[in-house]
Amino acid sequence: MQAQGQASYPDECCGLLVGRFEADRRIAVEAVPVANEWTANVQLTADESTHSLRDRFYISAQAYLQVQRAALRRELDIVGCYHTHPDDRAWPSERDRVGAAGVGGGPYFSFVVLSIMEGTAADVASALLSADGQTWLPEELTIEEL
Repeated sequence: MQAQGQASYPDECCGLLVGRFEADRRIAVEAVPVANEWTANVQLTADESTHSLRDRFYISAQAYLQVQRAALRRELDIVGCYHTHPDDRAWPSERDRVGAAGVGGGPYFSFVVLSIMEGTAADVASALLSADGQTWLPEELTIEEL
Protein backbone atom coordinates (compact mmCIF):
# COMPACT_ATOMS: atom_id res chain seq x y z
CA MET A 1 0.00 0.00 0.00
CA GLN A 2 2.80 2.41 0.86
CA ALA A 3 4.63 1.93 -2.44
CA GLN A 4 1.38 2.26 -4.42
CA GLY A 5 0.38 5.37 -2.46
CA GLN A 6 3.74 7.04 -2.93
CA ALA A 7 3.81 6.18 -6.65
CA SER A 8 0.30 7.56 -7.25
CA TYR A 9 0.94 10.80 -5.32
CA PRO A 10 -0.46 13.45 -5.64
CA ASP A 11 -3.53 11.42 -6.67
CA GLU A 12 -5.40 9.02 -4.41
CA CYS A 13 -4.84 5.32 -4.97
CA CYS A 14 -7.10 2.53 -3.80
CA GLY A 15 -7.42 -1.20 -3.45
CA LEU A 16 -9.18 -4.06 -1.74
CA LEU A 17 -8.18 -6.08 1.31
CA VAL A 18 -8.48 -9.83 0.84
CA GLY A 19 -8.59 -12.17 3.80
CA ARG A 20 -11.01 -13.86 6.15
CA PHE A 21 -13.45 -13.07 8.91
CA GLU A 22 -12.64 -14.43 12.38
CA ALA A 23 -15.24 -13.73 15.08
CA ASP A 24 -15.40 -9.92 15.26
CA ARG A 25 -12.11 -9.36 13.40
CA ARG A 26 -11.10 -9.07 9.80
CA ILE A 27 -7.74 -10.63 8.94
CA ALA A 28 -6.34 -9.18 5.71
CA VAL A 29 -3.71 -11.36 4.07
CA GLU A 30 -3.31 -9.34 0.88
CA ALA A 31 -3.77 -5.76 -0.28
CA VAL A 32 -4.84 -5.87 -3.93
CA PRO A 33 -4.29 -2.61 -5.84
CA VAL A 34 -7.11 -1.58 -8.18
CA ALA A 35 -7.38 1.37 -10.54
CA ASN A 36 -8.85 4.57 -9.17
CA GLU A 37 -11.69 5.01 -11.64
CA TRP A 38 -13.15 8.19 -10.21
CA THR A 39 -14.45 10.71 -12.74
CA ALA A 40 -16.74 13.71 -12.35
CA ASN A 41 -19.55 11.39 -13.53
CA VAL A 42 -19.36 9.50 -10.21
CA GLN A 43 -21.88 11.51 -8.21
CA LEU A 44 -22.02 10.67 -4.51
CA THR A 45 -22.41 14.23 -3.26
CA ALA A 46 -24.08 17.34 -4.67
CA ASP A 47 -21.11 18.71 -6.58
CA GLU A 48 -18.30 16.38 -7.59
CA SER A 49 -17.25 18.45 -10.62
CA THR A 50 -14.78 20.60 -8.66
CA HIS A 51 -12.90 17.57 -7.40
CA SER A 52 -10.24 15.35 -8.96
CA LEU A 53 -8.31 12.13 -8.45
CA ARG A 54 -6.32 14.08 -5.87
CA ASP A 55 -9.23 13.96 -3.42
CA ARG A 56 -11.55 11.25 -4.74
CA PHE A 57 -11.42 7.51 -5.42
CA TYR A 58 -13.81 5.01 -6.92
CA ILE A 59 -13.54 1.23 -7.21
CA SER A 60 -15.63 -0.04 -10.10
CA ALA A 61 -18.03 -2.95 -9.71
CA GLN A 62 -16.02 -4.84 -12.34
CA ALA A 63 -12.78 -4.46 -10.37
CA TYR A 64 -14.54 -5.49 -7.16
CA LEU A 65 -16.00 -8.61 -8.77
CA GLN A 66 -12.68 -9.58 -10.34
CA VAL A 67 -10.91 -9.40 -6.97
CA GLN A 68 -13.80 -11.19 -5.24
CA ARG A 69 -13.74 -14.09 -7.72
CA ALA A 70 -9.98 -14.51 -7.29
CA ALA A 71 -10.37 -14.40 -3.50
CA LEU A 72 -13.16 -16.98 -3.48
CA ARG A 73 -10.98 -19.38 -5.51
CA ARG A 74 -8.53 -19.18 -2.59
CA GLU A 75 -11.36 -19.59 -0.04
CA LEU A 76 -10.92 -15.96 1.02
CA ASP A 77 -13.17 -12.90 0.90
CA ILE A 78 -12.93 -9.14 0.58
CA VAL A 79 -12.73 -7.84 4.15
CA GLY A 80 -12.18 -4.16 3.41
CA CYS A 81 -10.76 -1.51 1.17
CA TYR A 82 -8.01 1.05 1.38
CA HIS A 83 -7.19 4.39 -0.17
CA THR A 84 -4.80 7.25 0.33
CA HIS A 85 -5.29 10.82 1.49
CA PRO A 86 -2.60 12.92 -0.22
CA ASP A 87 -1.38 15.66 2.14
CA ASP A 88 -4.21 14.95 4.58
CA ARG A 89 -4.77 12.91 7.71
CA ALA A 90 -5.21 9.16 7.87
CA TRP A 91 -8.90 9.12 8.72
CA PRO A 92 -11.99 8.62 6.53
CA SER A 93 -13.60 11.85 5.32
CA GLU A 94 -17.28 12.78 5.18
CA ARG A 95 -17.27 11.93 1.47
CA ASP A 96 -15.76 8.53 2.38
CA ARG A 97 -18.67 8.04 4.79
CA VAL A 98 -21.24 8.81 2.09
CA GLY A 99 -19.57 6.35 -0.29
CA ALA A 100 -19.22 3.67 2.39
CA ALA A 101 -22.86 4.00 3.41
CA GLY A 102 -23.78 3.48 -0.24
CA VAL A 103 -21.98 0.14 -0.47
CA GLY A 104 -23.41 -1.17 2.77
CA GLY A 105 -20.21 -2.44 4.40
CA GLY A 106 -21.24 -1.24 7.82
CA PRO A 107 -19.42 -2.58 10.85
CA TYR A 108 -18.15 -5.64 8.94
CA PHE A 109 -15.97 -3.94 6.32
CA SER A 110 -12.66 -2.28 7.15
CA PHE A 111 -11.85 1.11 5.63
CA VAL A 112 -8.11 1.74 5.79
CA VAL A 113 -6.76 5.21 5.02
CA LEU A 114 -3.07 5.86 4.38
CA SER A 115 -1.82 9.43 4.67
CA ILE A 116 0.76 10.42 2.04
CA MET A 117 2.49 13.67 3.02
CA GLU A 118 4.54 15.36 0.28
CA GLY A 119 4.93 12.01 -1.48
CA THR A 120 5.93 9.93 1.56
CA ALA A 121 3.74 7.47 3.49
CA ALA A 122 3.14 9.07 6.88
CA ASP A 123 0.38 7.38 8.87
CA VAL A 124 -2.34 4.75 8.54
CA ALA A 125 -5.65 4.17 10.31
CA SER A 126 -8.57 1.79 9.99
CA ALA A 127 -12.23 2.46 10.71
CA LEU A 128 -15.57 0.72 10.59
CA LEU A 129 -18.79 2.47 9.66
CA SER A 130 -21.40 2.40 12.40
CA ALA A 131 -24.49 0.26 11.77
CA ASP A 132 -26.57 3.40 11.12
CA GLY A 133 -24.01 4.63 8.58
CA GLN A 134 -23.48 7.95 10.36
CA THR A 135 -20.19 7.60 12.25
CA TRP A 136 -16.71 6.21 11.74
CA LEU A 137 -15.55 3.93 14.56
CA PRO A 138 -11.82 3.38 15.14
CA GLU A 139 -10.65 -0.14 14.40
CA GLU A 140 -7.49 -1.68 15.79
CA LEU A 141 -5.02 -2.18 12.98
CA THR A 142 -2.05 -4.51 13.17
CA ILE A 143 0.36 -4.51 10.25
CA GLU A 144 2.68 -7.45 9.81
CA GLU A 145 5.33 -7.43 7.13
CA LEU A 146 5.64 -10.73 5.28
